[in-house]
Amino acid sequence: MENKVIEKREEAIALYDKYGSLLTDTQKEVFSDYYLFDLSLSEIAENRGISRAAISDNLHKSLEKLSEYESKLHLIEKDEQLLSLIESVKNNEALDKNEALDIIKENL
Repeated sequence: MENKVIEKREEAIALYDKYGSLLTDTQKEVFSDYYLFDLSLSEIAENRGISRAAISDNLHKSLEKLSEYESKLHLIEKDEQLLSLIESVKNNEALDKNEALDIIKENL
């Protein structure tokens, strides 16, 4: 179960790294406080003078927005494909030249 929590956290941070600049300033600040600075919802709410529920809602909407960007743009998915291709080349795995070029073209 702890692994799933860590995976979700890493996924959220990866989404933020790729698309965070598209969030509002408030969304960026709350997201950073929670995911990067590891503050609790209560701590963030107290610092901002708003309810814990408002912070939770803000985080939920931010993650929803970030996930929506990825579902439309697939930038993280494309990065993973390119990294996989690079790893295959590094490990001298048999890779069809045309297949490699197709993957590269798709991701540019």
